[in-house]
Amino acid sequence: MKLKWKKVLSVAILPVLMLSLAGCGGANTDSSASTAKQVTIHVACQEHPDVDALKELLPSFEKQYGVKVDLNVLPQQQLNTKVEIALASNSSDYDVIMMDDMQTAQYAKAGWIVPLDTFINNTSLTNKSKFNESDFLKGFLKVLAVNGTQYALPFYGESTMLFYNKEMFSKAGISAPPQNMQELEADAAKLTGNGVYGIALRGSRDINWYPWAGFLFAFGGHWLDANGKPTLNSPAAVQATQLYGKLISKYGPPGGASFDWNQVQLSMQQGKAAMIIDASNFGPRLEDPKESKIVGKVGFAMVPAGPAGRFPSVYTAGLAIPKGSKHQADAWKFIEWATSKQTQLESAMKVSRADVTRQSVWEDPAYTQKYNNKDMMQIAVKSMNLANPDYLPRIPQFNKLSSIVGIAVSKVIAGTNAQTAMNQAQDAAIQLFK
Repeated sequence: MKLKWKKVLSVAILPVLMLSLAGCGGANTDSSASTAKQVTIHVACQEHPDVDALKELLPSFEKQYGVKVDLNVLPQQQLNTKVEIALASNSSDYDVIMMDDMQTAQYAKAGWIVPLDTFINNTSLTNKSKFNESDFLKGFLKVLAVNGTQYALPFYGESTMLFYNKEMFSKAGISAPPQNMQELEADAAKLTGNGVYGIALRGSRDINWYPWAGFLFAFGGHWLDANGKPTLNSPAAVQATQLYGKLISKYGPPGGASFDWNQVQLSMQQGKAAMIIDASNFGPRLEDPKESKIVGKVGFAMVPAGPAGRFPSVYTAGLAIPKGSKHQADAWKFIEWATSKQTQLESAMKVSRADVTRQSVWEDPAYTQKYNNKDMMQIAVKSMNLANPDYLPRIPQFNKLSSIVGIAVSKVIAGTNAQTAMNQAQDAAIQLFK
């Protein structure tokens, strides 16, 4: 009797159950679509004004693509540490990471980030004409590629250029900015006196190697030889270091040996330094009346040439996709959107952005009207396009190698003979590469 009852119950319930399952099937489809719309991608970014501006624009991305974005914003050093731990463990914690161009080779060779060419060339994911890869400034794309494969797209970037105080130049009887290293030193000497200093450069051992590298190449030197071995005590490297140290110690402001980029910038904003060689994105801040005392007096020029030529720097923060991401297609949509002309232009209207990475943004009327300095913009773009992708060697040992150079440059600023300091640097670098 119990079995018969169960049979009747089963027959009675079956149609209801089937309808229920059919309903569940429909619900799953809708739920699946709903889930797809509510996918959250996790993006690790550096603390930066450009990121603040991007955050304000996120609702438009989320509405357009139906993808939520969780921005994990950290100071640069913390970001690098946290991201590398996640990458090394093939974690799915992040779907997009912001990384320095110097990390490209390391991350690519370790297999931690995925090539973007697959997404760029997929016409179902990317509208090639709208994406327009050739619109990115050349120097920035090159440093985010390895052996011709693109691993990240440039979110913001900079080069180096020479900024000078036109009023101070006029008073010193100097009619034009220095075009070569000899003129740079001569002008620094003429401009030093009466509480004014000829030039300010980064002296801190933590970061002096960044502008120093432009001097190294200008004199014909290299970090590494053709076989990938250190060549830090070559005659060219010694010459470059000697001049760099002399400019800071003899013609720079007091305390220049410990200057980072911000102190270099401040020294010019406050009218204490007649020249600086530093990041191209300083321009708007030097001309900002809220920050600067020299508005309207700033001149812009390419970095001076040496015997081997003119070598502006290249630095860019790129957006890449970790191999462990479970939402790579959505991550690509975000990268494409964040580096697009429209997004860069809109963010440039919100914050001071002399670091956009697309030629079309630099040329856009809204952008040129806001920044309103053709000289600055022309020099910046020219420097970015001229920049050598090997300005800093993209090798896993770079952090330690740059530290070795930073210490040597600091010693020369403090009075150590340049040959002695660079011999010591070479010995330390050889040990590093063993």
